Amino acid sequence: MDISKTIIIAGISALLIATGACSRKNEAKERIQAEREKWEASLPDSLKAVERQTDSIKAELQVLNNRFDAMIHSFNYVDNPREVEGYYISGGWAANYPLKSTGLVARLTKSEKLELIAALSGGAHFDRLRIVAGEQTAETSIVPHDQAFNYRMTGLNIVCFSDSAANSCAKLIAENAGSSINVVYLEGDRQTGKMAYSPANQSLMQSTWELYENRTATSRDERMIPLLAKKGAIINQKIESIKKR
Repeated sequence: MDISKTIIIAGISALLIATGACSRKNEAKERIQAEREKWEASLPDSLKAVERQTDSIKAELQVLNNRFDAMIHSFNYVDNPREVEGYYISGGWAANYPLKSTGLVARLTKSEKLELIAALSGGAHFDRLRIVAGEQTAETSIVPHDQAFNYRMTGLNIVCFSDSAANSCAKLIAENAGSSINVVYLEGDRQTGKMAYSPANQSLMQSTWELYENRTATSRDERMIPLLAKKGAIINQKIESIKKR
């Protein structure tokens, strides 16, 4: 094959490659354009979905607020200047609170944090709890003795638990109210006390847990409303800009 034919073949090959590349590039552009048009066409549906979600959350908020209004009458609000913030405590516990003997109560702070307050009398100490309901158990985190959240006085040890582990203990009691439930007091791995949790206390814990769940759900929904409003505004802005093109 002479050099002229080689040059011609190479030129044709280069032209074919360039043509193929150009074709693929055009196909990619067309695909991107089609996808964009599809996305733009879906924007009104997306806006309606946001509006439906907003309406649903507002309706749920109304139900939650109505439920709160019905529940809160059985709680006392305490604003103790010696406490960091005020709290709600069931009226069934309020007369015997602060605890002066072995017991377990719950309260809901103004900032909507659930706190378990446990006391053990007789001189024994503890830094965590185990809740036993049949075959189910839940344990608090350890709260070291610090004279603040784990306070000791003559013949009485009082500890405040307020994290997700404490929540799991309250939830276990609430979900098993009416059954046999025991509160086990522990210091490290050593059991230092045990108390059968009465049906009356179980019922009060259940109502306190329900109040906590109500406020948690309400706070979640209240945070969602402005986020959905912002999302809806962005979508609507996109729709208006497309109309003006």
